[in-house]
Amino acid sequence: MAEIISDQVKYQDLRDASLFKAVSDEALIELAKHCQYVELMAGEFLFHQGDPGDTLYILHDGQVHIVRRYPSGEEIVLATEGPYYAIGDLSMLSNQPRTGGVLAVSDCTLIALRRDAFLNACARIPEIAAKAVGDLSQRLYRMNLLVREYAIGNVAARIASAVVLLSGGHNGTVPGTVRTNRLARAVAIDADAVERILKDWEKRGYISFDNRTLTIHNIEALDNIAG
Repeated sequence: MAEIISDQVKYQDLRDASLFKAVSDEALIELAKHCQYVELMAGEFLFHQGDPGDTLYILHDGQVHIVRRYPSGEEIVLATEGPYYAIGDLSMLSNQPRTGGVLAVSDCTLIALRRDAFLNACARIPEIAAKAVGDLSQRLYRMNLLVREYAIGNVAARIASAVVLLSGGHNGTVPGTVRTNRLARAVAIDADAVERILKDWEKRGYISFDNRTLTIHNIEALDNIAG
């Protein structure tokens, strides 16, 4: 459990967090008045998954694990974060429960800012909200790109797995006719996406696909894509 060690926060320490990098000194000075330094010992949880998202934390020093618990009881470490990382900003701003837990890997010092204090400061100095939302928007945009890249990679893996299965794991012509719409239904993917990926593999020399005849030229490459 985090313990308060001081309510005299240096505004320069807020500047280290990406969330507040673009905020003016005057605004940070006002915001710092509502912050506290808290201490978290190694092995302790800052909060658990499902806890109220009523506070933003900035990791000043130390290291933490971001932990996700699944219905099966399994816990997965999603990330390990170090100084200046903003913890729980989305939960705090949206007033939603924590989507994961935060465990101290080492002794940590953090800066805590409660939701009500943050909103009051934003009401007095709109710049704080504008700059914070701008930073969050950029982060969400980058995250969306990563999710799309992962989704495309996952689609390719599913198609490759089906093609490897059809080929029996060997180079050469796949027996029978191969229709993209049937392949799409088999892997639960849009037919246009299947066609795009097959064309890309043709350009790379992995396969040939002509008049419903599929020929494998590089089964090793397809195996690697399938994972």
